[in-house]
Amino acid sequence: MPFVIAPLSDVKGINNYPEYIEALKALEAAAFIRADKQWSGVSVGGLLPQSGQFGIGPLRKNDMAADTSDNTPSGSYTFRKNFTATGWGDIFRYTVRNDYIQAFAGWLISDDVLRILQFRIEIGSNLFPIWDIQEAQRMNRFAIILKQDEGGELVADPKTRVLMRVYIESTGFQRVVPLGFSMFRRSDLILTET
Repeated sequence: MPFVIAPLSDVKGINNYPEYIEALKALEAAAFIRADKQWSGVSVGGLLPQSGQFGIGPLRKNDMAADTSDNTPSGSYTFRKNFTATGWGDIFRYTVRNDYIQAFAGWLISDDVLRILQFRIEIGSNLFPIWDIQEAQRMNRFAIILKQDEGGELVADPKTRVLMRVYIESTGFQRVVPLGFSMFRRSDLILTET
């Protein structure tokens, strides 16, 4: 699964980075296939789904910390983490909630200092290769866009274990924001503040 590292201003600018749009479209198609298998007979309903539909929304940190000690309330949660040691460390380690599917298109590093040298991710029994991102040392804010291979998309089904680890070069705070979306079968899952 190849990836591209791009300046954040290019990725988030309107129509500036077609690779990101293509990656999101491919990921969305793969996630819809998964949702159809998981929730047979349920159609897509957008942000506010009706009966017989599933919704699509952002990836929230509290949903990605389902079985950790992170119980920060919604509204103040953040993807910013303080790394107190160098070497390999966890960014996310959780099990996807029931009635949820999560799809990842990449990650955004919004800090001026890059403390991370490598990424490693596991979704269920799928172990993905280690991605070296040291070339991003020359950029301030940037995004890592995954060019998804058909069949190798980063889509996590309900009750699937997700582990994302990074190699830390220097201690301190780093914000790592996942790019992608969550699909949910019940709107109350995204309306609660826990």
